[in-house]
Parts: sequence; structure tokens; C-alpha cells
Amino acid sequence: MNTSPTTPSLRGVSSSFRRSRSAGSILVNTAIALSLIIITLIGTELGYMFYVKRELQKTADLAALAGAQGLGVNNCTTATTAAIANAAQNMPIGLSPLGSDSVVCGRWDPVLKPVAPHFGTPDSGQKFNAVRVTISRTPPLLMPGIPGNQTRLITADAVAAQQTPKANLTIRSTLLTVDSTKSPLLNAVFGGLLGGTLNVTAAGWNGLLNTNVKLLTYIDQLGVNLGIGVGKYDQVLGTNVSVGTLVQAMIDALQQSGNTAQVVLDALNLLKLTANAAAAQPLLKLGDLLGVQTGTDAAGLNTNIQLFQLLEGVVQAANGKNGVVATVALPIPGLASVTTNVKVIEPPQVSATGNPALAKLNPTGPDQIYVRTAQVRALISIDLPALNGITDLVNALTTALSPVTDLLNNLLSLNLFTGLQNILGCTLGCTRNVTDIKILPSPVRLDISLDAGGGASRVTDYSCTANATSLTSQTTTSVATLRVGSLGATAALAKANAFSSSALPTVNAVPVIDIGSQSCQLGLLGLGVVSCDASTRKPYYGGGLGLKADVPVAASTQSQFFANPPTLDQAPAYLAIATQNIVNSLSDTLKALNLLIAIPPTAPGGGLPNVLTGLTNTLSGVINLLMGIISGVLSPLLDPLVNTLLSNVLGANLAQTEVGARLTCSSGAQLVY
Repeated sequence: MNTSPTTPSLRGVSSSFRRSRSAGSILVNTAIALSLIIITLIGTELGYMFYVKRELQKTADLAALAGAQGLGVNNCTTATTAAIANAAQNMPIGLSPLGSDSVVCGRWDPVLKPVAPHFGTPDSGQKFNAVRVTISRTPPLLMPGIPGNQTRLITADAVAAQQTPKANLTIRSTLLTVDSTKSPLLNAVFGGLLGGTLNVTAAGWNGLLNTNVKLLTYIDQLGVNLGIGVGKYDQVLGTNVSVGTLVQAMIDALQQSGNTAQVVLDALNLLKLTANAAAAQPLLKLGDLLGVQTGTDAAGLNTNIQLFQLLEGVVQAANGKNGVVATVALPIPGLASVTTNVKVIEPPQVSATGNPALAKLNPTGPDQIYVRTAQVRALISIDLPALNGITDLVNALTTALSPVTDLLNNLLSLNLFTGLQNILGCTLGCTRNVTDIKILPSPVRLDISLDAGGGASRVTDYSCTANATSLTSQTTTSVATLRVGSLGATAALAKANAFSSSALPTVNAVPVIDIGSQSCQLGLLGLGVVSCDASTRKPYYGGGLGLKADVPVAASTQSQFFANPPTLDQAPAYLAIATQNIVNSLSDTLKALNLLIAIPPTAPGGGLPNVLTGLTNTLSGVINLLMGIISGVLSPLLDPLVNTLLSNVLGANLAQTEVGARLTCSSGAQLVY
């Protein structure tokens, strides 16, 4: 019997092992495949979410751009409507449309609002310039059955700001060069207006005329000097600043450029010293001088201005506040020089920048783009006895009036001795009122006052058509009023009356003939005057003649069209309105006027009208002589007063108004966040 153990077959063991290994491989492959499927599904879900995020951002961007373009001029309603309509075309399928609560109008300002997205509610006086669109949606899941797969809130945010056109107007003096004859006059005027003395060389003045300063650099530098900082333009423009501080900022800004001639810096330093040494220290707002629309960005200030023009405006604005009357020795042909008093009644606005679309809506409103010259008042007081021809006039009047004394006495019912009773009543002498004529009674002084200025220009229209841009302005030439007569009993009173107020001064007639009466002691039978009592004299008992003129020169208004004007970073294009020659016009008007006016009589029931009727033929030659003398006095004064002092030095151009224009046609909108 066989009792040995039985062993398994090798083939069976090998087969079992192969089956076990095959099952394990299938499980591993299945697990890998499932993992890959899950990863793919999750990736697809994530990709869908990123796709939705991208589409929502695109929708928000386009809606914000459409809204900003639809803002127009501060119209949020049209902006909201445009944004919603645009979003409806781009919103991903299955998501709810954009609502009005997701569209916000505001102001984008990276300077005043330094935190991104630099967007918020406009400050007082500012307008909307941007639209913010925020879209928050929860898109449906592609595979909600995946364990752990949850819906997600997706948010897209966009801010778009308007790109507005920018226009600039400037108005300038016609002074082109300064020689050794003009520099003393400029020193006297600028120094006098500041309340001090000045001694800038002709080279210094020419340097100021030929140097430009960039407004953006200047305002930034002024902000740094004031401790406000860079980029805060509205704040800098609205801050009260002294003249010395304004000039120092010019010096600092020019030194930054590194290519300014030393003679220019020296001239500015002299002006600063004069301003700082003056007794009156008026405070000015640069914005009043430059006229920058509220909220104008850096691009709108990226423009140059002539340094002399800016300085002239600062000095004139200061004089409008400091109450100082400048005294200038004005060379007059044949008279050596005559003292002229000058004061700025209304300061200028030499440059203006803003959005022409806003200015077009209301050219005279708060968003106007408007420039003007200074309104200047000048006064000359001159003593007539110092002039040639006065002695001849007095002699001619005396000779002409001597034969008509009896006529005057009869007309005025004075000294009547035609009847026997009157003769017998004065047998041994008597006292009677007799005619007493004074010719050019002392003191004889002529005051000549001239108000000039107020030439202005404002933007009324613009066009940003491709290759055909234009800017239209309405420009008014300066109005002037010449007054001749007496503004006061003395030169000091005349000066006080002329400059104590911005109101037009009252001019009185300068006495030429005073037909009065006085009590005199007559001789036997009334023959001859023994003595007269001057204390009994009644001036203008029979009236008289006086010299007085009030000559207006009306302003003229024209439309100026600037075709394809240069952009703000280029030099402006200037147009001038040529008008009549003001000097000739004033002279011709004075010659045509009867400068002699009647001074009412104080005598009851008679006087000058009857007297003049009787004296017309007798005095006609004398009146012509007087008119010739007065014309000879005024004509030499008008040219240096109007053309030299007012037009060239003070920029109150009477003969023409010259305006420069620039236009940058940015439009549409751009994404800023």
C-alpha cells in the first residue's frame, strides 16, 4: 500500500497566478481612467467658468465704453440706456440681462482719487466723465452631478472714461520788441502798478517776450512750492497766492528746463523783489487769470504761454487789487513829457482752456472758454498856460469883447445909463452893477481821462471732423471813452476822483469865458469906473462858455473762424480784427464836436442864450482859435497815450484785438480700469 503524500500540478498554480495578475491590472487601469475622466470633467467645468468670466468681462468693458460715449454732456440717463443696450448684445446665453443698478455714472480722476479704480462721485462743480459697470452672475454648472461641484459667483468690473476735446484761447499784447526807449516806460508801468520801482534792461524785457513757459510744468511747480503737491490742478488754481510766489514758481519752472537765458531769470528776480517790497501784497488766484475749466486734466494744460504775457496778466491783476495808481512820465512831442496816471480797473484773463462742447452749449456760462484784455484808466492833467497859443487867445478874446461890453450890459440889464434920469442920478458919482468878464479864469488846467480795454473773445462753436477741425470764437474789440474837461479843482483832486472807484468819473467843463457881474463905483455922470468891489462879483451872472468832451468809441464784434487750428502742445494760430485807427477816429471826432458848451446863467430871466446870440459873430474867430489850440493839445497826446502806453505796454489794444486758438480733438471713450 502506497502511503506517500500527493503534490499539486505546476500547471494549475501557474494558471491561477495569471488570472489574479490580470484582474489587478484591470482595476488599476479602470481607476486611472476614472481619474482622468474626473479631471477632464473638472477641467471642463473650470474652463467653462473662465469662459463665462471672460465673456462677462468683455460685456462689462463694452457696456462701460458705450455708457461713457453716451454720457454726452453730463447725461447719465442716456449713458445708462446705452450701457444696458450694449450689454444685451454681449451677455452670455442663460444669464440675466444687465440692470440699471449695475451702471454707475461718476468721475474718474487718478489724482484726486488715488485709490484704484480712481472713480467716485464728482466733487462740487465737477461733471460726470466716466461710467462704471459691475456684473455679478452665477452661471449654471455643466456637470452638477460631480461630487463637490458647486455653483460660483463670478464678478466683472469695468470703468470707461470720456475722451473730450480740449480748446484753448489766448489774447496777447502786440509788443514784439523792446529797445532802450521802451524799457524805461515798461519799468515805470510794471513797477508802478506793483507799487514800487523796477529796472529791467531792454535785453531782459526782450527775453521775457521770447520765452515760453509750459502751463502744466508751471502749475505743478507752484503746487510744490505751496505744499499742495503735483497734479492737483483745481486746488492750485483756486489758492490765493502772492505775486512774489507766482513769479518764484516761474523761475523754478524755467530752471527745470535748463535752457533759459540768465537775463530772463535776472529780470524775473527783479520783478519778484519789487513785488515783495511793495507795501500792498494782494493775493491772486491763478485760475482767475488763466480761466481753466473745473476738472481739466493734465492734457488740457499741456500748452505753452508767453512769459511776458503771463507776467503782464499777473501784474495787472495785482494792480486791480492793490489800489496803487502808477505814475508814468509819457514823452509828448513838443512838451518833453507829461505825467500820466494809470490804474487797472478790471484785470485781464490772458488764457482759457476747457471742453469746447461744454462752452458751445452756453458760451457765457460757467464752462465758458473766455479771454479778455485788462480794462485800464489813464489820466493826464496839464496846465494850459504852459502851452503855446494861450497868450494869443487871451489877447484875442480881450480885443474881441471890449467893443461889446455895452451890448452885454444891455442884454443883462446892467449899468443902464441911456435915460436922463439915470444920468442925473449919478451926477456926483454912484455905485452900479456892471458886467465883468473873465477869460480862462485861473487856474487853467485840462484833465484828459481815457478808459480803454475790455476787448474779449469766447468760444462759440467747434468741429472735430477728420481732416477739417475748426474753432469759432466771438471777439469784441476794446471799447474806449475819452473825457476832456475838469475832474477836480486841483491835479490831486482830479486823480482822486478818477481812481477812487471803478465807476466812470464825472467830468465838468473847464471855464473859458465867465460873464459875471460886480459892484463898481462910477465917476461923474456915470462916466468911467473908479473902483470895483471884487467881493461882490457874481460868477456866471450872464452864463459863460466851458470846454468839455465825452467821446465814446464803440466796440465792434466779429466772428473769428480758425480752420484746422494747432493742437494744445503747439504754438497758437493768431487772428486779428483790424478796426478803425482809434487815434485818427478820436481826433476826427474831437474836431467835429463843439467842445465849447454853455454854462447856465445865474441871472434871473435872461443870460447866456441871448448873450451868445449877440456875440456869435463877434466871437466866431476867437472860438476857432480856441478850437485850434485844444486840437493842438489833444492830438499829440492821443498817439503816445493810446498806441504806446495802452496798446503796447498794457495790452489794452484799441486798434485791434489779437486772439490765438488751439484745439485738440480727442473724442470717444477709453477703458481706464
